Amino acid sequence: MIEVKNPETCTGCLICEMACSFHHSRIFSRARSSIRVNKSISNPEKWIKISIANNEEEKWNPLYNLCNNCNNEDYPFCVKFCPQNVYKFVRRVA
Repeated sequence: MIEVKNPETCTGCLICEMACSFHHSRIFSRARSSIRVNKSISNPEKWIKISIANNEEEKWNPLYNLCNNCNNEDYPFCVKFCPQNVYKFVRRVA
């Protein structure tokens, strides 16, 4: 499972969104990402509102894909490519 570890370090570069969309559809498009990064309403200078669509109720757009933890990759792309170390991958044991 992907967790947001350090939201305060997010700069809004959107690399996580692009990497996520590439995993799902092999194109770079925010519309195909499971992640949505938005500016904070309380502090517009910060990019700390990060959402990950893990189930149908959290899905905000029918084009978006649900997070599958990059199940066919060696490591989740958002964790792997985030230059600010915002995300953490937690392996769940059944």
